[in-house]
Amino acid sequence: MRSKIRQSCSQYFLKLSFISWIFLFGTLTSAAPQHADILFTNGKVYTMNPAQPWAESVAITGNKITYVGDAEGASKFVGNKTKQIDLKGKMLLPGFFSAHEHLIASGWMALGAKLGEAKSKSDYLEIISKYAEDNPDEEFIRGSGWNPALMDELPTAKDLDAIVPDRPVILLDYTMHDMWMNSKAMELGGVNKDTEDPVPGLIEWVRDEKGNPTGYAKEFAWMDAFIESGAWQADKMIEESQRELYDLAASFGYTGYVNQGLITPNIKSLSRHFDDYKTALKLLDEQRQQGTLKLRTFMQVLYKTDAQSVDQLVENARTLKGMYDTELIRVAGIKIHPEGVHTSHASVMIEPFTDKPGKKVKRGVSAQRTDEVIKAANKAGFDVSVHVDGSQTVRDTIDSFLASKKDGNVEARNTLQHFTVVHPDDMKRVLENKIPVNITPIWATTWSGGMEATSAAIGEERTLKYFQQIRTAIDGGTNVSISADVPSTNRENMGALTQCEAAITRRDPSNPSDQRVFPPMSQAITLEQCLQAVTLGGAYEARMEDKVGSIEVGKYADLVILEKNIFDVKPSEIADTKVVGTMMDGRFTFRDGL
Repeated sequence: MRSKIRQSCSQYFLKLSFISWIFLFGTLTSAAPQHADILFTNGKVYTMNPAQPWAESVAITGNKITYVGDAEGASKFVGNKTKQIDLKGKMLLPGFFSAHEHLIASGWMALGAKLGEAKSKSDYLEIISKYAEDNPDEEFIRGSGWNPALMDELPTAKDLDAIVPDRPVILLDYTMHDMWMNSKAMELGGVNKDTEDPVPGLIEWVRDEKGNPTGYAKEFAWMDAFIESGAWQADKMIEESQRELYDLAASFGYTGYVNQGLITPNIKSLSRHFDDYKTALKLLDEQRQQGTLKLRTFMQVLYKTDAQSVDQLVENARTLKGMYDTELIRVAGIKIHPEGVHTSHASVMIEPFTDKPGKKVKRGVSAQRTDEVIKAANKAGFDVSVHVDGSQTVRDTIDSFLASKKDGNVEARNTLQHFTVVHPDDMKRVLENKIPVNITPIWATTWSGGMEATSAAIGEERTLKYFQQIRTAIDGGTNVSISADVPSTNRENMGALTQCEAAITRRDPSNPSDQRVFPPMSQAITLEQCLQAVTLGGAYEARMEDKVGSIEVGKYADLVILEKNIFDVKPSEIADTKVVGTMMDGRFTFRDGL
């Protein structure tokens, strides 16, 4: 009997040992490194991960990062099919992520003559005259980049009629908010004395003493005329714009962004604009399915005037989110655009404009309606971004954000976009409540006459103390993202490295001969701070900071490769550093010299 018991026990423990051995073997096998599809070696890898800021090798398996470390550790990930890429000392960074661009349908705004380098009305007219002469077959003479602050007197249709009387001329200003048209363009667009201003005092036509439109349309008042004239061709322009600007963004190292509202001439009509959204998102989704999409796209649905229904806005956003809600394409929130910009005296200030103290500005989306939209959107699960240029709009919007939070929407990531003219009291509230902000640094340089225009509009003291307080925001610990806001910044200056050079030097990277510094230099930031803002800062606004924005195991393989280590170049040469490769979701979207 005892012999049988001993035999049974021996068999039991033998079996248990065998099972334990199998379990142990299985554990060891599963713990073995998975062979990578791509292995980057010999690089200067700046990870944006405080626990491991620098590395030399990164392994990619599928669309995820599976290793970050030294060469010895990386060797374990090499298999027969692993493609090894020797970076030869090049710099590897997380892919740039912008929290504010309009890349899908805004390309049409930059067509035609480039006016950004001109310094006066006569310069603008000379450029337009030559462009019209050189392009006799163009039905519409287009252009962009003029600045009214650089003119002795406001632009008029008569100015353009004198050089191009027989074809429509349509010229967007450097903010892409205002339009300068000749008489032919106004005629085709149905603009006359009886044309109503959508929001008098903000969205309006400048008129003469008899009430006739002069050819200068402020803050998108021109959009109906643009459509009526035949200048807008939706299907063609949306696709051409999207493909061109996504290609360009990838070449600058971008792998994702928040589209802060679809820019088409239909923004004042919820129904027509909704159709434009469907057209654009369908185009992106087709590229996603084909494996050719170059940027993760997080779409905001635009709200522009009080005349639009809040319920319909939220329903439109819900409908689109139900159709597009992946980590490559997502309808993520709502963008409110309540006012214009200070350089055209179309933003709402606590204190009067310095050069036009009697100017009264009416918001297109009132403070009360903004409050209503934010609460409704947050309740429906959408974050809200608000264009805030004027100091009073900043103040009112902070009030609305805090009111929505008090109503129970504590998880909402509502953001202040542009964050331009900010009273110190409101800066303190932003920091206390950790409200995220987005800033375009090149606007705090001499670019496109911005320094002169800002100084004229708000004066020296507010320029020094209120204007674009980027260093104060970063040092205060709130999330700061940096973007170009194409098309309000021309596409050539879209690059994150261009914006970083501007933020670090307070000079215009596109015009190195102009060495003037935008005051105060105390608002200049460091390279480390800027890289944080153009990677994790943007990812945070899209609620993707746990998936992209740093180089860490388990995150998506969204990466950018630079020709050299930008920590080794002069601040004035950062923008000149070449992007040689961009990878999004484990797939190269751009290669040049890699």
